[in-house]
Amino acid sequence: MSFTLSLGRFYGIDSLIEVLIILVAIVISLYSHKIYKIIKEQNYKYFSWAFLFIAVSFTFKILSNLTIYQRIRIERINFVYTVFSQPNYMQILNFISFILYNIFYLLGFLILFLILTKTDKKEKIFLYMYLSIIAILFSIYFNFIFHLTLILILVFLTMHFYENYKNHRTTNSILVYIAFLLMLISHIFMVFSDVHSLIYMISEGLMLIGFLFLLTNQIKLKKFTYNYGKKKQARSNKRYLRNTAKK
Repeated sequence: MSFTLSLGRFYGIDSLIEVLIILVAIVISLYSHKIYKIIKEQNYKYFSWAFLFIAVSFTFKILSNLTIYQRIRIERINFVYTVFSQPNYMQILNFISFILYNIFYLLGFLILFLILTKTDKKEKIFLYMYLSIIAILFSIYFNFIFHLTLILILVFLTMHFYENYKNHRTTNSILVYIAFLLMLISHIFMVFSDVHSLIYMISEGLMLIGFLFLLTNQIKLKKFTYNYGKKKQARSNKRYLRNTAKK
């Protein structure tokens, strides 16, 4: 009797990409939090929480992809039988991890949606949360429902950032637009991921690239806000010195 460990659907490469997505999402969250600390804009705090939830979700996704099979070797005269079975505790772990991945992932993108729509009424937030719970419950039996829900959210986000790019035509605006466009395409591919493992890999790769575009934007934005904060502090110090000198 022996155990066989399998990590991910594509020789573990997909799990490696997911680890990278976790790291990038955490860095995006940290940069967003630093920007919030400088300019005190609440949206950046919520943006930070959104990507922290996404990072947590991919941690559970890796756990849900983790499989351990019990290999039982039975020898008889001139015959060798090998029986594979998955322990019950692994089935429970996979199921719980899958549900938690769906919850945290959808919650992360829902926060982004609420930020852009400027939804602050409790009734609307409750409605969106209710619909998200329904989508998660249906995804247990029909996984494509989960991805269709995310596609709808990402279509709105992508359209919003495209309009923002048309209005401003800056490097930052196009980076964010491309990032969410790649995330949208990634989830469109994910709907068909059961057809072939390669489609699943393409989807994972596009998601990682989208996150990297967003990280690039956050780094540029952090530098800008840091310089802005230093100038603002310098002006404040000068005013303080002038007022002190008058006294």
